[in-house]
Amino acid sequence: MKVLAICAILLVALLQAVTASVFSQLQFIKIVSPASGATVQAGENMTIKYTMQPLILDHVAFGEALSLNVKFHSRSGNKKQQLLTTIAPKCPVTAKESKYVTYTRQWKVPANTKPGSYAVEFNESFRTRGGTFTATETVKIHILD
Repeated sequence: MKVLAICAILLVALLQAVTASVFSQLQFIKIVSPASGATVQAGENMTIKYTMQPLILDHVAFGEALSLNVKFHSRSGNKKQQLLTTIAPKCPVTAKESKYVTYTRQWKVPANTKPGSYAVEFNESFRTRGGTFTATETVKIHILD
């Protein structure tokens, strides 16, 4: 009985690890800008650019992007710290059946932002046959004087 219980626990842990790695990246978008490690000047515009991939290919639906928002955090090392502002609460997430669609917007970094490490966080909500999920990808940037 103990062996069966241990096997069940190991199976659940393995499934959680596999699911976590599958959903660790955004599902239907590719972030173009900002690039990881980019430097930005306080008070200047930063380009937020992403490409939505087709959700239907060869008449097979892979899922549906529901929403995307972009947030700006302070950062220490590899950890996000305080949420400073929401860059874009609702970004367009539509793509065409067989074409990639690229969206671009400019966001002005607040002039009073201190030099240092920051994070731009992309939060995507999407639906697949397995349910509704949220995936987050964080891009590290540096603010200069």
